[in-house]
Amino acid sequence: MNGGSLRILVSIVILAAALSFTRPHLRRVLATEVFRPSATEDSATRAATAPSGGEHFSPWENLEQLDIAELRKTKQRVDIAMYSFTDRRLAAVVNELAARRVEIRVYRDQEQFQDEERAAARFREPSTTQLFRGRRMIHVRVKQGSLRNLMHEKAFCIDGRLLREGSANWSRGGLLMQDNNVRYSTEATDIERYEKAFEAMWARNDNLVIQ
Repeated sequence: MNGGSLRILVSIVILAAALSFTRPHLRRVLATEVFRPSATEDSATRAATAPSGGEHFSPWENLEQLDIAELRKTKQRVDIAMYSFTDRRLAAVVNELAARRVEIRVYRDQEQFQDEERAAARFREPSTTQLFRGRRMIHVRVKQGSLRNLMHEKAFCIDGRLLREGSANWSRGGLLMQDNNVRYSTEATDIERYEKAFEAMWARNDNLVIQ
């Protein structure tokens, strides 16, 4: 073997030894890079799983997603009193609950309800209320009487254990873009007062029963 071939052989041996030594370290580095979530992803994950108790504010927080996350925890029933209801993602979640045999009551303001039905007819698409047709677990009633006496609640109660209230309607603008708040409470007194008021609204003799 001449000198040139010997040098090549020695270089190959050295390179193989170096790769053998560095391979485990390189593998750990690569694995870290592949599975390490970005700062944005990590923040989004924390936001999605964080408890939603207390006060929350749009547009700095996604109130739509917070409401969806809480509604999906419903086991038996939810009572909803909502002035404006045009958010189709939330309508889809209500239908999702109904498919799971959750009992749902939705109480609406008459003028706002009529405006939404007219808009749906004008744009030739179903309103959120029309999306509930055929769902036996979803019950909808609309307040009647003087248009000056609004049903202005933006609230719901889940399983008698969690109350959501605040200024945010169930519209994309109200939940994502406008300056609004929602508050989630597990206080028994708050829940009891809401349920008492809801039952009184629901029991009105002149309510319009939609389904």
